[in-house]
Amino acid sequence: MDKPLSAGDFADMEDQLKACVEEDRQYWRVNDVKCDAIHTAKTYEEFADRVAAAHLQPLDQRDFKKKYNRKWNQYATEEKKPSE
Repeated sequence: MDKPLSAGDFADMEDQLKACVEEDRQYWRVNDVKCDAIHTAKTYEEFADRVAAAHLQPLDQRDFKKKYNRKWNQYATEEKKPSE
């Protein structure tokens, strides 16, 4: 008869399942990009670039609305103090 599975066995099986699911998602994401790019890419280089960038996500409008209080060149815009 088989011996019962321990909690460590279930954790290992869960980790393996998560890795397989993520690998499957990546495969289908790349495959979708390939199917789209095969019809729209003008050169092989463009096709290869699209496939290589398949893991990237598009930016949301919220990503452009971030405000920073820093100036791009803080040393050029700060007021000069008189030297003693």
